[in-house]
Amino acid sequence: MTAEPASPVAEDVWRITTPMPFRPRSVHAYLVRAPGERWFLVDGGVNTDEAWAALDAGVRAVAGGWERISLHVVTHMHLDHQGLSARVRGASGAPLAMGRLDAERAAHAAAHPEEEASYRAELLRTHGVPPELLRSLETGRPQADPYGSFVPADHLLPSATTPTPLPGAEGWETVWTPGHTAGHVGLFRPRDGVLLAGDAVLPRITPTIGVNRQREDPVGDYLAALARLRSLAPTLALAGHGDPMPDPARRISELERATREETERVGALLAPEPATAWEVTRARYAERDLPPSALMLALRETLAHPSHLAGLRRAARSVQEGVARFRRTVAARRGGS
Repeated sequence: MTAEPASPVAEDVWRITTPMPFRPRSVHAYLVRAPGERWFLVDGGVNTDEAWAALDAGVRAVAGGWERISLHVVTHMHLDHQGLSARVRGASGAPLAMGRLDAERAAHAAAHPEEEASYRAELLRTHGVPPELLRSLETGRPQADPYGSFVPADHLLPSATTPTPLPGAEGWETVWTPGHTAGHVGLFRPRDGVLLAGDAVLPRITPTIGVNRQREDPVGDYLAALARLRSLAPTLALAGHGDPMPDPARRISELERATREETERVGALLAPEPATAWEVTRARYAERDLPPSALMLALRETLAHPSHLAGLRRAARSVQEGVARFRRTVAARRGGS
């Protein structure tokens, strides 16, 4: 049986699932009918012909064609959500809206790819990655990402602690939900509590929370974002991956607990003697044989937790000869956050 190109998941909201050539193998975009028979698209997929064919079929089946799309919203800058932005712009001419911080980072990465690569390499070096591994990663790094595309954002959605109206989409508000990325945003419809959550609230896994160059404490940011979402009392959460969540409050509580527990697990690996984030990462994944690229992602995620503990004064950071190290503090031994 052939799957439908789009599935209704809430009043005036359809889900379009597009394939990916890597795990988790698919990502959801959402097509929303706004007042006045206007439509807006949320996210898209990776920049492949297969993903575009799925998105194109869904838009044509539900909205009737790309000329009906008046706005394109991207929840965050990762390529599985923004990768089709250039094709969406070409087909619809619709303006693009993104969180300000992600839009600025994406624009900088597109204009200065070598500086972005230097930043990533310096981050890894500063936190203890061995030089020989850095060299192998640099050698294997592709010159351009084949699954992404860049379109400058027309609307910069604010990094605000309270919801703000979404331009061009009456009845919807944007909610700043940093953590997974610095500028991640969700969309909320107050009249019935529908939340388009992007990757901030996922039904089966905890979103990756890694360090970034725009915010100092992504773990703290994510916990604050979850608290903001809970205060909205959503009745249905629709994520970038996985099934709809009819009890968002419970899932939000689970994610809060999982995030705090992960911080405690990483904190337990810290000792009174300083250690690099690379050393902590290797201890954290001692029983797993991760390839170098996965280890680098693991380091960026691991690093977010001692950075959060340092902000709580439960860990201390020091730098010697350009290499950063963390150690457990007296406050951490006493417990509490």
